Amino acid sequence: MRFTFEYQADAPTTVKRLLARHGVSHRLFTKLLAARAITVAGQPTGNRELAAGAKVRFSLPADQPVPPSAGPIVVVHELPNWLIVNKPAGLASVPGPSNPTDSLVNRAAGYLTQQGITGAQPAIMTRLDRDTTGLVLIAKHPYAQGRLDASDTAVTKTYLALIHGTLTPPAGRIALPLGKAADGIHREVRADGQPAVTDYATVRTGHDYSLLQLSLVTGRTHQIRAHLAHLGHPLVGDALYGGDTSVVSRQLLQATTLAFRDPFSGQLVKAELPAPVAMTKLMA
Repeated sequence: MRFTFEYQADAPTTVKRLLARHGVSHRLFTKLLAARAITVAGQPTGNRELAAGAKVRFSLPADQPVPPSAGPIVVVHELPNWLIVNKPAGLASVPGPSNPTDSLVNRAAGYLTQQGITGAQPAIMTRLDRDTTGLVLIAKHPYAQGRLDASDTAVTKTYLALIHGTLTPPAGRIALPLGKAADGIHREVRADGQPAVTDYATVRTGHDYSLLQLSLVTGRTHQIRAHLAHLGHPLVGDALYGGDTSVVSRQLLQATTLAFRDPFSGQLVKAELPAPVAMTKLMA
């Protein structure tokens, strides 16, 4: 089974113009033509004139599939073209040298394959660091990825983080540029860095810990971790940035809410997770 779409012309037009109005890029259109994947009245077609009422149908090619993994995946919300999943700690969002076959995107491919999708090609829309947990938006196929990338709708997220001590003021904006440190791994505040802006608010305090809610105005690598470390309050468990690892061995950071407007349906989609037990337990 492949992802298949059908659109009807409401006025005289061409195949390419009709599909372009529905978010089919020139690159995807060329690929569909090469695969003879576009049909009108059941017959393969190229870019031809269409009368009002004509229906154009196409199926996404199954070339260049993502290698599927049988690893577990927690689906929080599913739509025809999207998955919102809860990423666990210790799992990379995309394949890397340390594990080229079992990342979150590989597990999404495995999930879609089990549903009967041929040549699954999911794409991660909102990446998280390996040890950051929480909500991730995944496009089920390249057409969905392209439509969201081309839309003027942003995916909005908020995070929960646990730090030692308290921030002053309890709510505010951190606007400090970030760049690579000398080791090429850390990010640090530096005058020649990229603009980086993080909004935060203290949700509660207790037992010398503070639970923060944060949102990213920009999306730099390790932005939350580097900003909080610079302020002297690294995430609890964040060994890379000097956080206390005596109570937990990975950074306590979770993508807790996620919202976006589905470019296919126009529906506003929202998902939310409760605060992780590891955070609430330390504050109890």
